[in-house]
Amino acid sequence: MSVQDAILAYINQKQTAAALGRALLTHMDWHVPRPPGATAPTIIIADAALTPAVWAFSSAEAYQNACRQYTEEAIGATAAVGSIVSIIADLDPKIACWYVDPGSTIALRVLADDLSVVRKIARGMLVEAAIAERRYASAREFESYVVPYFGVLGQGHQVITLPSAKGNMVPAFSTPDAVEAFLATGSDDDRKNVNLVEVDGSTLFGEVGPMASGVLLNPAGPRTFGLPLAMCRSIASGG
Repeated sequence: MSVQDAILAYINQKQTAAALGRALLTHMDWHVPRPPGATAPTIIIADAALTPAVWAFSSAEAYQNACRQYTEEAIGATAAVGSIVSIIADLDPKIACWYVDPGSTIALRVLADDLSVVRKIARGMLVEAAIAERRYASAREFESYVVPYFGVLGQGHQVITLPSAKGNMVPAFSTPDAVEAFLATGSDDDRKNVNLVEVDGSTLFGEVGPMASGVLLNPAGPRTFGLPLAMCRSIASGG
């Protein structure tokens, strides 16, 4: 899905903020205003409410559109970064707006709660990459895995497990859109009864042994990993 298609689907309420975030973050041709040599984007204030924002252009053409409306001098130095995942993952929480393709016909301000969702997806995507590359220390240090369970936490609750060829696995999720995809596979009653808790990597991978044969990360996508107990133990130890 193109950036423009993702924006239109979100504006028309055909997809969630989480789905929008994944679509934007998988795009690979970003141009971001930032000073030469800097890693953080330029904070731009361009509205009457003095909202601190970062801008990003999904193509060189989108950047030229912005230059025609706002001028190149006002935008400042811009870097072609390809992926924007690391930039959004490290974004200062005080920044209240990500303005996508300002000056273009199809543009979007990602604000407040939705921007928080996109930040979570960016951080989760970095963890997905770390697991794929067997960089287990990064996977262990992640603090926002989501685990589903039944009952009341700490009062006889039951962590959900899913059958697999390698035995029952604990499902877990690295991003909000992965949670949405999983819940969409169940019935209304299933969704009503499932509760969610955030845990860190040490807890998830270090305590799965007595409950199951491993962890199934993002079982309904968008990026799925089957992690047997040996791999869970390696992640838990930071190996």
